[in-house]
Amino acid sequence: MRVDWHSHVWRPEHLGPHWGPELDANVAAAPSEMGSWESHLGAMDDAEIDVSVVLGLVACDIDLDIPNEYIAGLVEQNPDRIIGFGSVDPSDPQAVDKVRYAATDLGLRGIKLSPPYQGFHPHSDAAWRVYEAVAEHGMAMTFHQGGVFLRSGALEFASPALLDKVARTFRDTQIIIAHAGQPWTFETTAVMFKNPNVFTDLSARYGRPWQLAAILRNLLDYGVTDRVLFGSDFPIYTPADCITQFRALAGESVAGMPPFEPELIESIINDRPLSLLGLELPPTKGLSE
Repeated sequence: MRVDWHSHVWRPEHLGPHWGPELDANVAAAPSEMGSWESHLGAMDDAEIDVSVVLGLVACDIDLDIPNEYIAGLVEQNPDRIIGFGSVDPSDPQAVDKVRYAATDLGLRGIKLSPPYQGFHPHSDAAWRVYEAVAEHGMAMTFHQGGVFLRSGALEFASPALLDKVARTFRDTQIIIAHAGQPWTFETTAVMFKNPNVFTDLSARYGRPWQLAAILRNLLDYGVTDRVLFGSDFPIYTPADCITQFRALAGESVAGMPPFEPELIESIINDRPLSLLGLELPPTKGLSE
């Protein structure tokens, strides 16, 4: 099964007055205008993606809100191809109720959190209540735990090492560290090495071959590549381009490193099924917008 474990859909108005413009300022393709359902499905078809994980994101302080209902609507229209992850902001007094609503009413399978964008410490009481609700409903969690482009982003909350306490406490909850946790990719590997419920995706790393090669070599050295996932970060990047760039590591030496075995790269692209994280295709329920 070819799964894109990290993709997004949105309307420009969902992105708010800060996140959207700063995203476009940092990416030449102006992806804030390219996040429609139709664009997403077309990009997945182009890359022969079987199933994609679509992530929501909400951050109250910057008026960023990709509604969970919007994600659920895409799942409802494409139940055999989309796994939906909603998002809640732990600073929202209704965050726990929204986790329950996302799981029981919308049929979403996971929750996306971003301490540096949402401005919370991963060990805070408010965050802990969210984790408990996620665990209660058998959901997975994806964390943007790493660098951010947003000027107001809080890097003091962004270290992947802060997720070790979360992973060792909620041992039955599957956790994905997005973007390999860059620039703290060695920390990501350390958290994965000791916590078998922690995975990472390589989204947004393929266009930086030296960085990607160093990340992959470290993950390989620590024997955790079976928990490395392919993800594109659509619409910022397309999965077809990401696959092409990733496969290039098997054909050329980068930064003095020997080429990687093609079998390793192909296994990450094509052999990370939903069952690896205990997920299955969602029921056909949710709310369409």
